[in-house]
Amino acid sequence: VQTCALPISAMSGPGPQGELQLLERVFLRLGLADTDQQLQEAVSKFLPPVLLKLTSQNEGVRKKVMELLVHINKRIKNNSNIQLPMEALLLQYQDPVATSFVINFTIIYIKMGFPRLPLEKQIELVPSVLAGIEAKPTIHQDSLLLMLMPVLGELAKNPPGDAEKKKSLLGLGEKPAVSKVLYSFMFDYMLLPYGSHPSLKAPDAKESQVPAGLSDYGWKRVAGETPQPAEKVEVTKTGIVKFLGSGLLPEMEVAIHLLVGVSDTRHGVASTADSENRKLGGVIDWNDPELVRKLYSLFLGTLVIKDRPTVKPEHKRQPSNTRIRLKLMPVLIKSREAAVQFPSCIQVTFDLLFGTAGTRTRS
Repeated sequence: VQTCALPISAMSGPGPQGELQLLERVFLRLGLADTDQQLQEAVSKFLPPVLLKLTSQNEGVRKKVMELLVHINKRIKNNSNIQLPMEALLLQYQDPVATSFVINFTIIYIKMGFPRLPLEKQIELVPSVLAGIEAKPTIHQDSLLLMLMPVLGELAKNPPGDAEKKKSLLGLGEKPAVSKVLYSFMFDYMLLPYGSHPSLKAPDAKESQVPAGLSDYGWKRVAGETPQPAEKVEVTKTGIVKFLGSGLLPEMEVAIHLLVGVSDTRHGVASTADSENRKLGGVIDWNDPELVRKLYSLFLGTLVIKDRPTVKPEHKRQPSNTRIRLKLMPVLIKSREAAVQFPSCIQVTFDLLFGTAGTRTRS
């Protein structure tokens, strides 16, 4: 084991042959790790720098790194006792000079290691994960945000008392692009029906039906790789609602999320959202043009309008269902701005009168 005393960072100096020798020493160190503690220490020390060697110009070095990562995966994938060096991995993931190859492998271990952390540590790292998704591929952003959703409710339990500290806790004020992605993802998650997944379809259906309010893309990104138990989704939604009402985010940005929450089919989510919505009742400006536009968009779904930019099919939202519309209508009726946003105000009227049976709200 002592043959590994040379730090792996020295790999960049001795050339391909020296790099290979050092990688062999790391292999030996991992192979001699008999206990979980020894394995965790070895992985924590060597995993981040080994990932960096994926950028080596030498094919032999890259091949050896892949062999090493396969060995590590076999040892740790099904052993949740092994903690991964999350801070180092997140820093490496955020490194602006890191290659896409390194980033693509680093995120694998971030997603593997984050759920293994104690809850307190997960909460602590939420701002770092959010900072890391800036300017990253959409598929990375979606997978990391899905990883964070179950933690948001815990984050909301003990927010700072000072209003300014609340707003700055997540560091979103300086990252509008990250804020936009986070709000969009939470919105789609709140619309996710229980027991719904793109891989599931009715026996007589040729393909899965995109749920009300969602787009095909939005549905797939919040549903995850496999169907989630309804109870787990309910707990996560309730946590998101508490997070939305915790004061950590601007009230105007979360108003529409809470309206969706109030219309949820599970009482726990709906009652929590109703409580948070009442707290913000005097703060929300329902005459704000942008907020009203979002309300109409949720109500009607994505409409094809002449001379407007076209939307990709996978991003076209379905109209909302009756349950959601019953919560939207009182707000739209009271809003002066809603009455002058053309053509949406006319379209809603016609949709209510002549829409399909599944979406009419005349009663």
